Amino acid sequence: MGTLLQAATQPFEVAAQPAPDALLAFAHQAQIEVLFSFDALSKVQSTPVNGTYVHNIVNRGFDVFAADLSLPAANPRNPFHQDAKVSLNEIAPLLGEGYSEAQLEFSSVVGGLLLKLPRDWQVSLDTQYAHSLVKFRGTAGADPVRWQQLVDQGIYNPLRDTQVSGPPQEFYDRVLIYRGAPDRFVKLGNYDTLDGAIRVTNQSLPLPTGHGVLNVGGDYRRTHLASFFDVRRFADGSLASDPIEWTGRTLERISVFGELQAPLLKQRWLPNWIHGVEGDLAVRYIAADTSRESNLAPTYGLKVDLAGGVVLRGSFSTSNRQPTPQMSRPLLPAGTGPGANLVTVLDPRRNERYEIRAEDAPNPNLRPEESVTQTAGLIFQRGKIHHLRAALDFVDTRKVSEVIVLDAQALLNVEALFPGRVSRAPLVPGDPKPVGRSISAVTGAVNLASRHSQNWNASLDYAWTKCLGGMLEAYGRLVYFQRFDRQAFPNTPTVDELGQPDGLAAGLLRYRANFGASWSNRRVGFGLDGHYFHSRILPVAERALQGDKQIKPHWQFDAFLQRDLTKLLPWKESRYALRAQLRVNNILGTEFPKYINDASGAGVQSYGDWRGRTYSLTLTAVF
Repeated sequence: MGTLLQAATQPFEVAAQPAPDALLAFAHQAQIEVLFSFDALSKVQSTPVNGTYVHNIVNRGFDVFAADLSLPAANPRNPFHQDAKVSLNEIAPLLGEGYSEAQLEFSSVVGGLLLKLPRDWQVSLDTQYAHSLVKFRGTAGADPVRWQQLVDQGIYNPLRDTQVSGPPQEFYDRVLIYRGAPDRFVKLGNYDTLDGAIRVTNQSLPLPTGHGVLNVGGDYRRTHLASFFDVRRFADGSLASDPIEWTGRTLERISVFGELQAPLLKQRWLPNWIHGVEGDLAVRYIAADTSRESNLAPTYGLKVDLAGGVVLRGSFSTSNRQPTPQMSRPLLPAGTGPGANLVTVLDPRRNERYEIRAEDAPNPNLRPEESVTQTAGLIFQRGKIHHLRAALDFVDTRKVSEVIVLDAQALLNVEALFPGRVSRAPLVPGDPKPVGRSISAVTGAVNLASRHSQNWNASLDYAWTKCLGGMLEAYGRLVYFQRFDRQAFPNTPTVDELGQPDGLAAGLLRYRANFGASWSNRRVGFGLDGHYFHSRILPVAERALQGDKQIKPHWQFDAFLQRDLTKLLPWKESRYALRAQLRVNNILGTEFPKYINDASGAGVQSYGDWRGRTYSLTLTAVF
């Protein structure tokens, strides 16, 4: 393994890095999904009940521990006869590639009641309870002080080839920090939701212009996240840090809504080439304890059916919302300030990558986000055996007081806009950089002055209903952003986040597309899905280390094979069914494109599962 020696007087640095495949070791995922349903029908009501249980096991591969270790000239392992600093990445091979493991359990039960009344009136009641539980076993880092002590005692050799020999046993016993305790699963998430809705509908409501559709009702949602303790220990059971209690939260939301779809003109008033003109008015009111969170959101729609299978449509909608509430936060002693954690950032003013404190702070002065969205589009569809459907829509969105969440990297990218949120150390004499290193960044939600975006959405669907005894289906989806302009404050210039981004709109692509084809009958099915992610222009501050002004495009292909296994069941009734599906995502094992400033530190732009090719087996039972 090669090392990088930087010539310097006092001291010089040695950087030892493991091979790239150790940084992104592939892991495996096992998923079991069980679905069940029950229907009881009578003349007046329908009461379906559906349940789902999913169990996922995710192994993320080897954990990588970074450190800057000092090797004094007097240390017997120092062959350079002068003080040296060794920067290296370490792994823990004795724990195994699958040691860091997450177990995710999800279950839900859905029930409904449909009551049919005279004159096409219906009343429906729906409810759902869902529970999600996350258990995790793994490491939480390595103690830098104890690590340095092993070097000083001659136990740990920072100059060895980390790809040939692993660290000594003392590294596992004294340096590694474990979540909860070694080889023990801890609960990191215990989340449940309860939803209920009541709707009164009429699909054939008599109106002066014809028959319309009326839908009115109300929704209720309760979400709850249980509290948990974040405990980190060494192998001997001693605490690596004081336990932190993350307090949970319970939120409730109540809303009422109404929607009316109706023809605007009678059929006999229209020319032959217009088959119908319909309007749609929808209103939802969300109730809250504070006036800022309560809002009324109306939507207006128009649809014109033309001859030849062509439909023109448009809409105008408004919204007034608060950001998604934070469900959990750490309970810290008085005077310790907001929750803080170390994150790796690329400092554009120093052109360096290092760790800083990210301190999340609430913003009590946050204003509601107001937006207006207008759409216009057309649909074309023809055929029964060979069915073709194509759609094209244009979307224009304008926002005032847009709410965004600033992370540490975004703050350093636009430090001039938020100077009070970034703290820096004084510039060290002799340092050629223009400013000192950043110490901390205060992250959280803020309001921006305005945003104006325009995008096109296109879709194409084809179905051959009698293809070799089954159905052949093909589809394509394309999203194209024509513009995405933001203004941070009223007195600052507007920024083109697509062509000349400033770092506030990370991950924004001009194009992205999904496409695929499948064939299936009652017994078997198979298909192929594709994903395309267009290149992304980078902020000027990131281009030097990236070596390019953009992130390259990315393609990914997924495949699946499904089979009906009902014949294996001992019960020969049509109410019972058993189906299995094998799915392989990223079947070609395509690597993600290089992105030097990726938040995870992996150095790639992730457009999905970073582990590469993954397999999943799903069993679906109906009874």
